[in-house]
Amino acid sequence: MTRSVDVDVDVLIVGAGPSGLVAAIRLLERGLTVEIVDAAPHQAEESRAALMHAATVEILAGMGLASQLLSRGQRIDAITLADGARPLARITLGELDTPYPFALGIPQDVTEAILVGRLAELGLRVTRGIHIETVTQDTGRCRVEGRRTADDEPWTGVARYVVGADGKNSTVREQAGIPYDGAPYEDDFILADVELAPPPSRDTEARIGFSPEGVTVIGRLPSGRYRIVASVPREPEAPRHPDRSYLDRLLASRGIPTSTAGEPVWSSRFRISHHVARRFRAGPIVLCGDAAHVHSPAAGQGMNTGIADAYELADRIASAASGDVTALDAYDRIRRRAAAEVVRLTDRITRVALVRSRTLRATRDAVIPVVAGIPPVGRGIARAVSGLGRSPLH
Repeated sequence: MTRSVDVDVDVLIVGAGPSGLVAAIRLLERGLTVEIVDAAPHQAEESRAALMHAATVEILAGMGLASQLLSRGQRIDAITLADGARPLARITLGELDTPYPFALGIPQDVTEAILVGRLAELGLRVTRGIHIETVTQDTGRCRVEGRRTADDEPWTGVARYVVGADGKNSTVREQAGIPYDGAPYEDDFILADVELAPPPSRDTEARIGFSPEGVTVIGRLPSGRYRIVASVPREPEAPRHPDRSYLDRLLASRGIPTSTAGEPVWSSRFRISHHVARRFRAGPIVLCGDAAHVHSPAAGQGMNTGIADAYELADRIASAASGDVTALDAYDRIRRRAAAEVVRLTDRITRVALVRSRTLRATRDAVIPVVAGIPPVGRGIARAVSGLGRSPLH
């Protein structure tokens, strides 16, 4: 017997992270009916992604969120490249061609709260506790079936389009039969939010540290704590949640001139890979964010690229709904190209950081200040990291 339908809309979005939320807001702004569901019973409270680049600030500012973001974020005007305690180059962001020539240190849970608030202003709330099991297509409509995790009762949604924003292990992507090409990295990554003393850099700068042990990214958060992102060798006995002593050993071994001033308020260790979906659509089923691509977190690109996907996708779906039969093919082509560029960028940063040969390290450390000091090159690096060249607004 066919299940009764709980919701029938233009677009059903699976996944209520930043990508899914941005897609929902933009689709509502374009006049479509939307439902957004998520398996989690409540909004995530971890900070996770904590760096918002200029392109993303620009996108969200266009959605009326600039004042909230700027008031709750830590402005970052430059990125310092360093080998241990020795600065190699300083990449300034002030010359970026945007009204927002900087990055923001802002925890993901804060970003999500701002997006959820905007969604509520538009009259929509996330339907939580829905675990999706199947996605099928039939006569121009998609049928999405799953269960409510609270009572294990069935749930069914019908839509013209389905957006998979449900992360790396995407059920939507799997149901669409889209391969996820890539491979895991040899190293793990850790994230930690912790107080540091003395400050490892100026409050308005992020620091990317190179060492044979791994790449380490440090940036200040609005709370006054610092976000540490670091690649670490994969070890069977490594702690799942690195503590203060672990972080102090990591900082010391990499020659970073600071140490913790207390236990981290949040930390995690995770494995990461670089994957890009072979295509970003299967008919009316489309992917964005981690469901479409994942990569090294070395340059803080994950959430930012996903938000750009979502904004572009919402506009393309609106065009497709109005009769443009090429719109979703264009989305697939444009955003897969952007994802491939991000994978190349983050891989290059990681490879440069992990040079172990003393001779090659000396060469790298001599070349970087010269090359980055050439104005067009410095501006090009800033633009690549900012995401402006990959933005749907540019």
